[in-house]
Formats: sequence, C-alpha cells, structure tokens
Amino acid sequence: MKYLLALLLLTFSMGSYAQNQSASKEEIKLTELNKKQIIDSLAQQLEEFYIRPNAVGDIKKKLNDNYKKGLYKDLVKPNDFAGKLSSDLVKASKDLHFAVRYDPEWTKDQLKKGDKEVQKKIKAEELAEAKKKNFGFQQTRILEGNIGYLKFDYFEDPAIGSETAAATMQFLSSTDALIIDLRQNNGGAMEMGQFLSSYFYSGKELPLYKYYTNDKNRKKVEREMWLLPSVPGKRMEDVDIYILTSNTTFSAAEWMSYSLQNLKRVTIVGEKTAGGAHPIDRKILPNGFSVNIPFGEVKDPITNTDFEGKGVMPDVVCKSEDAVNTSHILALQKLSAKNKELSNHLDWYVPIVKNRQKKTNVDATILKSYQGKYGKVELKYENDNLYYKWNNIATLLLTPLEQDLFLLDGVDDFRIKMVSENNVITGFKRIYQDGQEKFYKKE
Repeated sequence: MKYLLALLLLTFSMGSYAQNQSASKEEIKLTELNKKQIIDSLAQQLEEFYIRPNAVGDIKKKLNDNYKKGLYKDLVKPNDFAGKLSSDLVKASKDLHFAVRYDPEWTKDQLKKGDKEVQKKIKAEELAEAKKKNFGFQQTRILEGNIGYLKFDYFEDPAIGSETAAATMQFLSSTDALIIDLRQNNGGAMEMGQFLSSYFYSGKELPLYKYYTNDKNRKKVEREMWLLPSVPGKRMEDVDIYILTSNTTFSAAEWMSYSLQNLKRVTIVGEKTAGGAHPIDRKILPNGFSVNIPFGEVKDPITNTDFEGKGVMPDVVCKSEDAVNTSHILALQKLSAKNKELSNHLDWYVPIVKNRQKKTNVDATILKSYQGKYGKVELKYENDNLYYKWNNIATLLLTPLEQDLFLLDGVDDFRIKMVSENNVITGFKRIYQDGQEKFYKKE
C-alpha cells in the first residue's frame, strides 16, 4: 500500500516538469556517462543535505548497484530516467518527498540566479503559473445552514498568494462553521498554513511548528512558526473548523491538519494522510536534472513529534468521498446542539445532506400506496416517481429524503411527510422549516 501511495504521489510531483518538458525544443538521449554523472551528483547532494545521514550509505549503494546491474541501461529518455530514479529513491528511503525531475530550462535559470534579469524572469514565471491556479484556491461555497466550504489544492507562498487567501477568508468570514477540503492537497509552503491558521485565533500567541533545516556543510538552522499577530480582515476564532483529508493529503497540508488537531482547534474528517513530514529543497543535478531532497525536520510544539511515515489520523474516519457530507452533517448537528433557537432551522437541512450522501430509494409498492386525494392535493405515481398535484394547476416531483418524507421540486418552504395508522395511509403533513405542521386527510 505504501509503495502504491508513493508512486501516486510521485506521479503528482512529476506533473509540473512534464509540462515544462514540452517547452524544450529537443529532447536529449542520455548516455551511460550522463546517468553516472547524475547519480554521483545526487549522492553528493544526499551526503550534504539529506535529513537522515545514517540512511545515505544504503541509498547510494542501492542506486549504484542498480546502475551496475544495468537497470538504467535502456532508459535513454530523460523523463523515464527521472521517474525510475524517483521510484528507487522512495523505495530505498521510505521517504515520499523524494523526486527527480528533468527540466533543463529551470536548471539553466537557477545556475544564473545571481543575474538580476534572470531572477526577475523566474519570479515572473512563478507568478504567472500561480495565477493560472488561482494560488491554489479552487472553490469556495456556502453550504446549507450557512456552512462555509473551501477547497484548495496546494499551499502557495504567501508572498504572492496572501491577497487571494485573504479575499477567500473574507468571503467565508460570516459563516457559522467552515469545512476546509485538503483531500487533493499535496502541500507546498508551510507559511500559507501559518497564514490561514492565524484566522482561527484572536489575541493568542501560539507556536504552530518548530523545525530545523540543513544548510551547506550540514549547518543546522533552527526556526519556529507562530500564529501571526495580524491578518487582513475578520478572524473566525469562534467558528467550528473541519478539515477533510485523504490518503494523498501530503506535506504542508498534513502539517496544518496535525498542528490544529493537536491544538484542539479543528475536527479532521476523512482518511489517514500520506505521512510526509519533512520539508524539501530542490537541488541542481547535471544535464538539466534536479532533485527534491528532504533537508529538514519539523516537530509539533505540543507533541514534540511528527507524522513521518505514519500519517495524520482523522478524528472522524470515513471514506474520502464521503468526507464533505459527513463533515456537513457534523457541523449542522453541533450548531443545532449549541443553539436551540436555531435547531429547527439547522435540522431542516440534515435529511438533504444525508440523502446526498446516500440516496434514499423507496419501493414502488410503497410509493403507489401514497396515491390518492388529500383535499385540493392529489398524489399520483407515474413513470416510477411520485408527483404532487395541486388543484389541477401545478405538478411537482416528490424526491424522497426518507421512506415517508419528501422534498417538493422547487419548493423550500415545506416538505411532505406521510402519516399512517395500523399500516394504512391516513394523510400527510406539510412540515414547515419553523417547526409548524399542517395535516391533510386522505379521502
């Protein structure tokens, strides 16, 4: 399972350079010398930066043994060789963050990074690419019951993404609960997690992450990330937060989930995450290649541990595809319990969400038993559906929310609940959102 997951994450991480490769006018064919140069350079980078120095020897041996056995001999296309190296690095290290890339344009620019014009070009390209992805923010909605929903798929650097993040948070700022969907989020800049987390507190000084990275010659650089003292716009310190995860939630997305879970600020709903806790840096290799190397270690200030290789365990475990509806129901139920005056209003939406999660099917025999006249209303079974006909003027489809509870197509004010005595239908009730009911007797 872990190996399959690693390959899945590898496919994601390779996507960015697969696109860049299309911009290269001429793809080179790798020679054995090229491959050996890349492997030797990779070994040097591991020795200098990899977070687990005791594992470097075994990783180097694995790559060199593969080379000597001719396992890379037929891989003359750069992307094929990069993919194989990535897979071998992950298998040898059990570290999901490793990824080898082929992107000659990127390496060329990085080698000239000291040039101001090149630096300007790199920043412009990064900004243009981030804009295409809306800085990671894919979707915002207001769900039934004034529950906010935010989906974002990577953590952009707040240096360029904070305005979009702030605008997103302000759109959601008047909601009564917030669902943050990180099921397809594979990480990025932890600073974005710090920025967003700061909206969920007010007037508190709390550390979120403490970590160190390896600089040149394994010089250890230690840092901490705390809640920011100021963020643009309104904070949501009293709003219940739900974070959705899957087995491909990765890296910075895991850290935001893990940190806020340990602070008891969020409820995590979904599947256990991938288990990639180490920050990475992208290092240049020969012949247009580069490698993402885990070069640091992060610890949670409360537990003093991380989730590397283990993943973050949700508070409420469910299938990833059920996480939105599960968290929506939890949010409605919690708000209803906290505010009895709004309980009828909030409970009104629970059957809708439950039906969205698992559609209610009512047997045709039962539906036919509901047919009949109820004053000016007639219920009629046609084409495998039950219809509500009012005064021979309007005909509305009835959608089952439960076996005896129906939603009228296009009508939000009331629902229909069938009433029976001794298994005989005696009428139906119009049930209104404020809790009022009106009974209609079957003729």
